[in-house]
Amino acid sequence: MKSLSLCQRFLTSGSMPVERYTFTIYSDEPIEFQSYSGFAVRGLFFDLVKRISKDKAEELHVRKRLAPYSTTAIEILGSEWEVVYRRMPRGAARFSITLLDTDLSNIIKDLLLTGEVKSLTLKGRECRLASIEYTQLDAAKLVEEGRAVEKFAVRFRSPTYFRRTPVDIQRLFPAAKKMKQVKTPDLYRSHPLPDPVLLFRSLLRLWRAFSGASAKIPANEFKEWVELGGVALSGYPDSIRTIRVYEHPTTNKWVVGFVGEVHFSLPKDLYSEKYAKVVDALLKFGEYTNVGGGRSAGLGVIRYLDAG
Repeated sequence: MKSLSLCQRFLTSGSMPVERYTFTIYSDEPIEFQSYSGFAVRGLFFDLVKRISKDKAEELHVRKRLAPYSTTAIEILGSEWEVVYRRMPRGAARFSITLLDTDLSNIIKDLLLTGEVKSLTLKGRECRLASIEYTQLDAAKLVEEGRAVEKFAVRFRSPTYFRRTPVDIQRLFPAAKKMKQVKTPDLYRSHPLPDPVLLFRSLLRLWRAFSGASAKIPANEFKEWVELGGVALSGYPDSIRTIRVYEHPTTNKWVVGFVGEVHFSLPKDLYSEKYAKVVDALLKFGEYTNVGGGRSAGLGVIRYLDAG
C-alpha cells in the first residue's frame, strides 16, 4: 500500500489498482441529513461522475451487480473519527470514495485534474474542498504478504448487514423447499449479525470481481473451510448494536445494520496456515471495499484489528 500526491499518481499508475480518494471538506454551517450521511455521499459521487459522463452515471444507477465503488459516510474528528448520521456540525469533515473500475478511475482523474473542483455540495450546502488524499492498494501483494493469523477483531464502523440467499435458507430450514415456486416470496433476507460465513462470502465475491488477483486465492476451497467452521465468533467485548437508517424521506425505504467490535478466532482443529493468510488478505481488502449490502452508500465500513 502506498500514498502519493495526485500528480504523482497520474504519472506513475500502471495496471488498475484499488484506488481511494479521501476528501477533507469544510462547512461554514451545520448540515442536516435524513438519518445517515452515507446516502448523501453516494449522491455527491454520482454528481461528480455526471460532470464527465452522464452515461456512466446512469449505468451505475441501474446496475444490479456488485457496485464497482464504495464510499464512507461523512466523518468528523472527536476523540477519534466519528461517523455522522443526522447532523454534521460546522467545521472540517471527511469522507472517502474507493474505485474498483478503470472507467470510474479515469472519470474521477479527469475531473480532478481540471483543477475546477474547489467545492462540493451536500444537501444543498456548499463545502470548501480543503484537500484530497490518494491511496492505492495492490491486491496481489496482500496475499503474498499475508500473515497467518490465529485470531483477529473487526470493528464494524458503520451499519452492516449481509443477505441470506434462498439456498442458505433452504439449507437451514428444510421446510422452505416445500413451498411452491409460484408462491415463494423473495427469500433473500437481511441478516444484521456478524456471521463469519456471510462476512467471508461477501469478501470473496468482491475479491473475485475487483481484485484483479482472483487466481491468488483458492476461493471454493476457502469458502468450504469457512463453512465447516474454520473461522469462529469468539466474542463482543463491548457489545454490538443495530441501527436503522432511512435512505429516502418519503418512500420509507430503510435498512438495519449492526455496529461494534467483534472478535473472531481460527479453531485449532481446523487451522490452516494457508487459509489463515487468505483471511488476513481478504480483511485488508475489505477495509477498502466495505462488506455486505449498501457499500455504495457507506454501509459496511470495517477496520481490521489485531485481537491482542
